[in-house]
Amino acid sequence: MSAGRTKDQIRKNVLGSVFLTIFLDLVGFGMFIPVIPLVARRFGASDSEAVAVASLYSLGTLLAVAILGRLSDRMGRKKLLLGTIAVSTVAQILTGLAQTYPVLLAVRFIAGMASGNISVAQACISDVTTPQERGRSMALIGIAFGLGFSFGPAIGALVSLFFPDHSLLGIGMAAAVLNVFNLVVVARRLPETHHGLCGPEMRELMEHVKQSTVTKAQDKTSGVWWQDFRQIIQDKGFRIVLLLGFLQVFGFIGVESVLSLVLNDDYLITEQRQQYYAFMYVGFMLVLVNGGLTRPLIQRLGEVRTLNIGQFLLGLTMIGLPLVAPSLPLLYLFLFTLAAGSGFTNPSISSLTSRLAPQHMQGFALGTSQTLGALARIVGPATFGILYESMGGGRSLFVSAGLMLLGWLVAVFGLQSTHRRFMAEKAAST
Repeated sequence: MSAGRTKDQIRKNVLGSVFLTIFLDLVGFGMFIPVIPLVARRFGASDSEAVAVASLYSLGTLLAVAILGRLSDRMGRKKLLLGTIAVSTVAQILTGLAQTYPVLLAVRFIAGMASGNISVAQACISDVTTPQERGRSMALIGIAFGLGFSFGPAIGALVSLFFPDHSLLGIGMAAAVLNVFNLVVVARRLPETHHGLCGPEMRELMEHVKQSTVTKAQDKTSGVWWQDFRQIIQDKGFRIVLLLGFLQVFGFIGVESVLSLVLNDDYLITEQRQQYYAFMYVGFMLVLVNGGLTRPLIQRLGEVRTLNIGQFLLGLTMIGLPLVAPSLPLLYLFLFTLAAGSGFTNPSISSLTSRLAPQHMQGFALGTSQTLGALARIVGPATFGILYESMGGGRSLFVSAGLMLLGWLVAVFGLQSTHRRFMAEKAAST
């Protein structure tokens, strides 16, 4: 086998394993969405306590992403992925066996911590792709999110039909089986991608990536996380991208957390099955956008311009959703712009985060970005729940629109030099 084919095969194995890991993480999370609130009620939880299960899951992710990303910079990517998948498997089984609300909270928190391996998965992608390839490769994570978001609730509802009296147990076991499959695939197909621990074929690929990377780096981190953080935020563009990542997640969570209420109150969609169709539509559109539009758009316009388009579409969506109710055709039009905006924004932010960070700190930088995103997912639902009640319903989305448009303005004026630099690098490499 030629060296070029070997490199391509290694990349395919890495990207395929990362895609599967993120996809099954999201499927496992989504499978529990239809049943956990009802099960929590059965355990005696109030409605706010039932919602808190999801918030605690996000808290676990928040605490884990930066730690796991940093650990992967030292211990290697594959070990961390295998370990977190194994922990997730146990957490899914324990979720199915939970008999009390405190136990349910505890195991979902553990599952959330295991899902922090997204920073490790992103680091794997950055290890095997050049800066020019990274944006298109990061779009795979968006596709995995969309597929998981689409199929998770549907699979969970389907499993519940076969276990009507023990739906939580049935879903927990089904999710665990998927995790075991993921564990086997990662163990057999994913090579170690960390530059200090990989084999000779991977070192050859890493050397190619290193030669294609403009920014040279030290060989190791400082050993103290706040010193490393201080180092990566010295770059103005990186600081802006971190801010935009937080605003994007916090603003998007405004739609995600109240969308079911908007569908029920403003669009008069009261049947739960019809609401599932709307969420699945968003997920499928995310898959189509990430798979067919995002990668060529980033290749042609660059990450910054693609990010600008995505943020503007998200702002437009959050203004339009409450204004066009109860028109169902216009609802689905704006759900498409919601998916397109998210599909353009998330991969662009991930790629910018990776390209602006030193090569030796990829896991830490991506973990820091995911930490801010997890923080937004914790604070966002509570914030927008209060806004929804105090502002009289769907018009609370105007706050989300304001955040998106603020981020759009910051990106347009704050990332001009970053855009010019990356486009110059692209021109020089062709």
